[in-house]
Amino acid sequence: MPSSASPSWLDTLPLDFYDQLAHCLSLHGMAAAELLSRPATALTQQLTDLTGLRSADVQRLNEIQNHEQLLAALRTEPLALYHLLLLGRLTLETSLATPVLAYVQQQMTISEEQLHTLNNYCLELSGAFLTTLEEHLPAPAGAASLGLHRLRVEEIFAEYVAQIPVPVPPAANLRLTEPQLQMLRLSLLLVHSLPQAADHPFMRAVGQFKNLQPEALEPLLEHLGRAHAQEQLTLTMPELIQLYQGMQVCGMVFVSDVMARIGLEELFPTLPADADAATTEAAPASHRQAVGEMVTGFTRWVQHTFPDSPEIAQAREEVLALADLL
Repeated sequence: MPSSASPSWLDTLPLDFYDQLAHCLSLHGMAAAELLSRPATALTQQLTDLTGLRSADVQRLNEIQNHEQLLAALRTEPLALYHLLLLGRLTLETSLATPVLAYVQQQMTISEEQLHTLNNYCLELSGAFLTTLEEHLPAPAGAASLGLHRLRVEEIFAEYVAQIPVPVPPAANLRLTEPQLQMLRLSLLLVHSLPQAADHPFMRAVGQFKNLQPEALEPLLEHLGRAHAQEQLTLTMPELIQLYQGMQVCGMVFVSDVMARIGLEELFPTLPADADAATTEAAPASHRQAVGEMVTGFTRWVQHTFPDSPEIAQAREEVLALADLL
């Protein structure tokens, strides 16, 4: 038999109670759904066992659209609604809610400040409503009280969040042209292949760079593969360092014999050594020169934008040391 709230208490709820709680229910429902959609772990299984809440329950409760449906849920499955609010609230207080909040901001076309205000308002409502429910609902089986049960859920959730890697904050937002975007991809693909391309001191040294290991580059290559020209491209500092070093390595390859060793010489032709000055001045810039300009432009931008970054300074020293191996 499902636990139920006191009918007399439910009868005292104002007729506009759903209207007051609508945004709160919606936001907490989306947050709970986000939590339950994450890959299962031992701790998420403990949360499921403690709350009995599953994705199907969240989906059903998220369909509440009016006061009568809210009252019906409070009469027939109050603990499910309680746990939806509890898990949603816990999620909204962490970075796990980032995709949910981003979606809400986009759908409502509101500013960051307005989103923050809305989230805080909904958290205040859920906090008050959870306290009210704890005064009227019986505890789940095996729990001395609903309040103590809540503490246990919060404890398990905190353990779960502590095991999630902290997201790296963005360092830069770029809007690149198609040639610039292609150049970034090319530089990483080139570096990705260098250690296996040929036996050369320079290539072996590049292969020792922690930031430029093939497995370290693959997530960034996927990130760039999803990017589109003129759309915002957000980069973290580790990603920026990978591109900074990758572009400079790429530039060194283009001005050395390494390019010929790995079969790129024909793709980036240069003028013959005996070409006269007039021919040299009149000739259009080669592909190699264009690449060199983009490499120089990007690396200078990084150094100008982050002049005091110790990570960039170290990355620059590491790359400059490669010049002696060419």
